[in-house]
Amino acid sequence: MSDGSSHAVHARWLSVLVPVYRAEKYLLECVASVLGQGDDGVEVVLLDDASPDASGGIAAGLCRDHPGRVRLVSHASNAGLSAARNSLLAHAAGEYVWHLDADDIMLPGAIDGLRGVVECSSPDLVLCDFSVLRARSGLKHRLRGERHRCSFDGGARIVGTDRSRLVAGLMRMRCLQAWSKIARREVWRQAMFPHGRRLMQDVAVMPSLVAATRSFVHVDQPWVGYRRHAASAWSAPGEARLCEAVDSLRELKRGMAALGELDDEAAFAVDYYCLRTLGRLSARLSRRSGIADAVIAPAIAELFPSGMAPTLAACRARGWHLRALRLQMGLRARGS
Repeated sequence: MSDGSSHAVHARWLSVLVPVYRAEKYLLECVASVLGQGDDGVEVVLLDDASPDASGGIAAGLCRDHPGRVRLVSHASNAGLSAARNSLLAHAAGEYVWHLDADDIMLPGAIDGLRGVVECSSPDLVLCDFSVLRARSGLKHRLRGERHRCSFDGGARIVGTDRSRLVAGLMRMRCLQAWSKIARREVWRQAMFPHGRRLMQDVAVMPSLVAATRSFVHVDQPWVGYRRHAASAWSAPGEARLCEAVDSLRELKRGMAALGELDDEAAFAVDYYCLRTLGRLSARLSRRSGIADAVIAPAIAELFPSGMAPTLAACRARGWHLRALRLQMGLRARGS
């Protein structure tokens, strides 16, 4: 289903894609954060993924209230986040595409900042920073730098074409969320999300996004307000979801290796990211060792056939002795 008036495609330089599911508390604020930046060349495309709450009605009302700027598509039954994002990509009309979760917001000045980058250098991919939004934000959160979280470690406001630099910069900051990566529509359409995946979908598509990118720019400003919830899919992942996370790591590692010609620093950054993530998963499951043994240990054996020792040695060579020790302690019962 589709609603909203149609404008000429050439007038749309940016499509903001918002999957909608159980978002009745946040959807109005999310859409207002985009429309309030006053750019008629920006469309918001909402997808109602058969949400059981009032989100669908709110989305329909937004479409009626903002004809030509907000469009609504829908799924007949709930298909999940990956399928929703893929459907949204199929309906996007803008030259560039920006994924935005329905409970997050676009920060003031983001669209003007992006337009400036596009007009100046027209990169395939723009990487932006973000702020963490909490119901209660205290001193400890400010000290952690949650007002400005960097998404890329590899230089800012410089047009890059080096694939190894892109991969290393992404992996070092471990910020692989889709909403911090604005890309040309044809680039994002080559990075379709794995259907049915509920954990780490964004991680799985990174190799395809990198492969389709010829030029990129990192903007060292927070453009997205990411809402951190107390409860999430990570709160108590069961074996099925843990397997999905491992599947995403497998696709990340294999996909990056398949790119070819990555330098040693980029290859190490991918290995370290994968091993660190497995360590964090193992720590979350420390009280359920049966699940961890069934999933984590085989994953280490598959992703690191030579064992963890080479990656740990590379950590120590960089002076990361404490990081290497934490990895070794966290995974000592899972791999060798």
